[in-house]
Amino acid sequence: MMHYEIFISVDGQKGVVRVGSSYPPIKDTSSAINYALELTQSCYPDSKVEFEFIKEYLLDDEPDVGYVFENPLRIYH
Repeated sequence: MMHYEIFISVDGQKGVVRVGSSYPPIKDTSSAINYALELTQSCYPDSKVEFEFIKEYLLDDEPDVGYVFENPLRIYH
């Protein structure tokens, strides 16, 4: 699984958006950058949002262990 850290600036203030390829809109580096820019622009519609750089990491897939814990919500009749 790929993990991306997209470094951006909003009106000159530096920040980072972290996303992984497990999120459906993220297919590759380009889609990760576009997603981060669109997300940030939607949060700051009147600001200047700019891409700075990106870091990519290849992570091991999580093992399929089923449910790790029981559902904390129980409904009794």
